[in-house]
Amino acid sequence: MKTITETLHEHSEWRELVLPRTGVSRTLRTELQTRLKDSFFKVLQEIARVIPEPFTQERAMIAALDPSRRYAPNLYFAYFSLLESMARSDSMAVVQRCVALCECLYAPYCDEFEIRQDVDDITLSFTRTRNTVAQSEACRPDFSTGAIERQERTSDECIAVHSSVAQMARRHCAATKTFIAARDPDLADELDSIVSVVQLMPASFATEAASSLASFGMILVRPLENVSEQQQQLFYFDRLVHEASHLYLNLLMTFDPLVTNGSTPAPSPARQTLRPVKGVLHAHFVFFRLLHAYRSASDLAGNVDEPDLSAEAAAHLPIGALPLSFRTRQAVYAARFMQGDAILRSHAQFTKRGRMVLDSMREAVQHV
Repeated sequence: MKTITETLHEHSEWRELVLPRTGVSRTLRTELQTRLKDSFFKVLQEIARVIPEPFTQERAMIAALDPSRRYAPNLYFAYFSLLESMARSDSMAVVQRCVALCECLYAPYCDEFEIRQDVDDITLSFTRTRNTVAQSEACRPDFSTGAIERQERTSDECIAVHSSVAQMARRHCAATKTFIAARDPDLADELDSIVSVVQLMPASFATEAASSLASFGMILVRPLENVSEQQQQLFYFDRLVHEASHLYLNLLMTFDPLVTNGSTPAPSPARQTLRPVKGVLHAHFVFFRLLHAYRSASDLAGNVDEPDLSAEAAAHLPIGALPLSFRTRQAVYAARFMQGDAILRSHAQFTKRGRMVLDSMREAVQHV
């Protein structure tokens, strides 16, 4: 069997990266973090040209980083926010963000799976972004100085979820991980490899869940309240698989963009508006992974009183408005997957690896 490094360099082998496979995500993450570690040194070198700091201690801490361990989402967040400040040549912001990055180097890892309820900079950034503009599935928050200031002004609006809600979320997340491990060990391994934090979001958060490469390893979830246990189970299963799929595709796309016209607007299978091709690909991949996960999760289908919708009624609903019905969602995901396949073949310009990924997804669905 080829190594992941060999697979990444051979176009035809990218079909092996479409479905979950034990060990793959961990190796991909290690490859990414090795690159990130190298980039840290280059960034400090660039900063040292304009800021009279030797960064001796910081360089030593970077040298000591172990790419085989999961970097904390806060480390990614600090890194990407620093790059944003550097791109704008905002020296004050660069100093602030460099301090934040150096602080993260004192606790760079996230070895244990966490459910967080407290508000931090990442929470504030996502809250502001999601509440002010419509974002694609592959969004990245704004880390500009002005954005940080606005985050501070709106911090009172972003209140940590109640401890009782957090306790229920922890219980359901743990149950979901156990459920997946018993039915799809490969998917469970992938989740363990790339999801380190579930950040619980306040009721004011404008969407059910979100994720970003800029805080890789973190999934943000707005907990549900006043729904049945059965619906809670389906909700956390659906959301964790959904957002982990975004993280995995973001991971793949750091090695190959898959599409060369990612910013071109195109119809979306997930929304009633045009979205960038890159976002359409993300939605398509998520539907594919959800279909894969749902096939081994029929236990969540519940009883005959489940609130199903007709295909016609569900066809026009945004994903966030779908009922917590296993059968309805499975049917809608299948229909949206086929729509996404047709849209991407008409509008996307794929790299060789990207075309392999697209074809492999359709082949996997058609051969079930």
